[in-house]
Amino acid sequence: MTIFKTIKVLAAMIIASLGITAAASAQIFIVDNERVEREAAAYKDFNLQTDEMRKQIVQLRQFVSRGGAAEQQLADLEQRKAIIGNDKYEAEKKKLSENYGLFQQQLQILEYRFDQVRQEAMVQVERARQPVIRSLLKSRNAQVILPKRLVFGSASGLDITTEFIELLDGELPAVTLTKLPVAQPAAAAAPAPVGN
Repeated sequence: MTIFKTIKVLAAMIIASLGITAAASAQIFIVDNERVEREAAAYKDFNLQTDEMRKQIVQLRQFVSRGGAAEQQLADLEQRKAIIGNDKYEAEKKKLSENYGLFQQQLQILEYRFDQVRQEAMVQVERARQPVIRSLLKSRNAQVILPKRLVFGSASGLDITTEFIELLDGELPAVTLTKLPVAQPAAAAAPAPVGN
C-alpha cells in the first residue's frame, strides 16, 4: 500500500509540475493602446474626417463656457450700458441671450452627432481588431494579449504594438463614416460678437 501511495503522490507531483511548467511557458504579450490610437491608419483617418467637426465643437465650447466669449460680450455690454442707453442695452442683451441659447443647443447637437460618428468608427475598429488579435495569438503561440496600461512591467520582447498596428492597418486602412454630418463653413459655426 505504501508503494501505491508513493506512486500516487509521485504522479500528482509530476502532473502539478507539468501544470506549472505549462503556465510558466504561457506566452503573454502586451499592446500599447494609446500608441495604437495615435499611429494606426484607421484612427488617423477618423481624426482627419472629423477634424472640422471637432473644430466647430471647440469654437462653440469657447463661446458658451464659463469665462468664454459670451460672458466677455455680456461684460462688455454692461460697461457700455451708460453710453448706449437702456433700450439699446436691453435689445443687445436679449440678442446675446438668444445667441447663447442657440449656440448651446448647436453644441449639444454637434457633440451628440460626434459621439454617434465615433461609435460608428469604434465598431469598425473593433471588428478589425478581433481577427488581428486571433492572428497574433496563433502566430506567436500566445495565450494572452494584454493592454499595456494593465501591466506594471514586462521583459523586453513582449510588446507587440508595432506588429499589431501593421496588421490592423492591413485589416482596416480607413473608416467609413456614414453618420458624419455635411460640413458647414467655419464662419457659419463661429459665434459673432453682438453689436459695438
